[in-house]
Amino acid sequence: MLPKHILRGNIPTLINLLAALWFAGVACAVFWRVVFLGEALYYGDIMLYFHPMLSFEHRWLSRGILPLWNPHTLFGQPFAGNPQEWLLYPSTLLVAWLGAERAISWGAVFHLALAGLGVYAFALRREYSLRSALAAGTLWSLCGAVVLRSQHVGILQTLAWYGWTLWAAEGLCQQPALRRSAALSVVLTLGSLAGSPQMFHTLLLVLLGWLIYRWREVQEKRNIIRWGITAAIVSLLIGGAHWLPLMDLLRHTERDALPLKESAGYALHPDHLLLFLAPNLFGFPWQGNYMLNMFYWELAFFVGTVPLLSALARWRTAEGDERFWKRTVSFSLWMAIGPYGGLYLLAYYLVPGMQSFRTPLRWTAVTDLALCLWAASALEHVVLHRHWWRLPLVALMLAVGWQMAGESLAHSLAPAVAGSGSVSPEQALAKTLAMASAVRIALWRTAGMCALAVAVLAVRGQWRCYLGVAVTVAELLWIAIPANPACSPDVFRQPPQVALSLQKGGQRLFVPDTAPIWLRYVNAHDYGSSDTATLRTWRETLASNIGMAHELSEASGYEPVPLRRSIRCFADLQTRWREEPALLRKAGIGAIAFGSCADNWRIVPATAPGARAWMAGTEEAVLWETSNPQQVVLFPKSAGTLVLADSAYPGWRAWIDGEPVRWRLYEECFRAVDVPSDVQRVEWRYAPDTFRVGLFLSCIGLGVLAAMAGYVLGNRSFSRI
Repeated sequence: MLPKHILRGNIPTLINLLAALWFAGVACAVFWRVVFLGEALYYGDIMLYFHPMLSFEHRWLSRGILPLWNPHTLFGQPFAGNPQEWLLYPSTLLVAWLGAERAISWGAVFHLALAGLGVYAFALRREYSLRSALAAGTLWSLCGAVVLRSQHVGILQTLAWYGWTLWAAEGLCQQPALRRSAALSVVLTLGSLAGSPQMFHTLLLVLLGWLIYRWREVQEKRNIIRWGITAAIVSLLIGGAHWLPLMDLLRHTERDALPLKESAGYALHPDHLLLFLAPNLFGFPWQGNYMLNMFYWELAFFVGTVPLLSALARWRTAEGDERFWKRTVSFSLWMAIGPYGGLYLLAYYLVPGMQSFRTPLRWTAVTDLALCLWAASALEHVVLHRHWWRLPLVALMLAVGWQMAGESLAHSLAPAVAGSGSVSPEQALAKTLAMASAVRIALWRTAGMCALAVAVLAVRGQWRCYLGVAVTVAELLWIAIPANPACSPDVFRQPPQVALSLQKGGQRLFVPDTAPIWLRYVNAHDYGSSDTATLRTWRETLASNIGMAHELSEASGYEPVPLRRSIRCFADLQTRWREEPALLRKAGIGAIAFGSCADNWRIVPATAPGARAWMAGTEEAVLWETSNPQQVVLFPKSAGTLVLADSAYPGWRAWIDGEPVRWRLYEECFRAVDVPSDVQRVEWRYAPDTFRVGLFLSCIGLGVLAAMAGYVLGNRSFSRI
């Protein structure tokens, strides 16, 4: 608990303001190229998914239109309710104001600072000392599970609310009251709308565990239940415009019940645990020497050597909250093992919602949260015995041994690598030598950091905490800064010429296989170059969703939760497009992008360019126009079955000359209506009932929250929340 003399007057406000400035400074240090050079984050899913999606969103928001439907990916997909989007989250205002690339980059800066501040606030509420609370928040901001998630925008935004949710829940446990119920409603709502259902689902399970842990100690159990349920209901109501469309979308996808076997490939392996102590043991992708096939950010769960050793040193003597965080570390790692560990298997069948997710490894974010809070507390109390000096000694012996034998081992492994048939003997030798070099560097680094960590933890008094945090910040920034590459914003400002020509003709692009582009530009082993020319070449490929940023529609594209019918239609085109070019015409495809590798990648016109709307039987093209994403107007010249080669989805409605008509499914994917002769206009509008009902519920929830806030302020209840 803070000393009483510190709590006099306005000093607490000043302390919290300085803490906020500290976390802002940490975030600015990580993303210094964004803050001081005006560059933009671009790597991985930012370039291929989030930037195109948010460019589309910015385009329509700047015109005063809220986009509910995405017409550009896989024949069209729902946008409102997309689990990877956050249309109703406050950062949407940042997108409308700054545009996609700057909103992504500055949003990462803001949410990294917000994440640290939330854990700091929770730690203070749990009576950590000021320096321990600052340490906990700093560790959470810079740990691998958080700082490497900048390219998964929704995940970073959701992780930013972990500390705040625990802070609000703990406040309710300590003093169940209306104002604290309102605070919990707000943070639950923001976390649920932030763009990562999996990480929010995980947060709810952590929150449940914390409440069970605290239950025996709390006094007013009935009031806690009453105000907790109130907070949950208000949060659900406010999020109704997101959650109702999302639930409806899941019914039309394969993600409502994923097979358990899909989780096995994204699970923690025993050798991955070494990354807690040696994060560069398998190399770094930004250095071009990463060895594993799994993306590094999925395995980035390091928290620093000093925090790790301080927690391990308290393993047997943990007391108070430390015991909870110790159990949380154990259970979260057990969950991260996946189906083969048993616990995840049990949760898959018993916990609602678990069957929609397939990445057990992301439970290591909970491991990191627990380690950060545990280590921050342990730094104050840990007593390091002399036998801990054996750890750096063992690491030193391993480093010396590898220094002597690593190169010989690399030469002996090279023939086996070449025997796989994928590389030549010379390339195999170069690869194994690079691996040996990466391991050698990692072992020497580990030996040095272990020695430094043990020396720091041997210091007595308050300086141990300060030294430990300083060493850890330096260690983690060494990884965090290069792990978030940035580029010139000019990369995004020049639209590919092919995209412009296709967009003018209203035709779709078809990319049957994006693997060659992923292997070149989003390679798990190597981040590659971030120079403007290279990235513009990447964008010229139009692989994945890049064309969406320039209003180009696709019969393909990357969508993590695609409509079942749309993805089946795409899969059918993938296998048959060469032999049956007529299929391309029916899908409205005007060009195909393909190649066996990135070097021979090309975009060629379709032999018989298709139209987005046409008459069945004659395949006569029909003129069409659109004024917003949720409206398409067609002008048929003859009677018959009018086909719109867009995804069929329940929220769409059709009108013929102003009269509503029923539409039907065409070839298991598209939408069609029967038009009589002399028809002037056929109009399609997307107005899903789930969004309208959800919006009504959201308004009710916001009204209830406003009433709660008004009641609190009306009673002049200005005590700290």
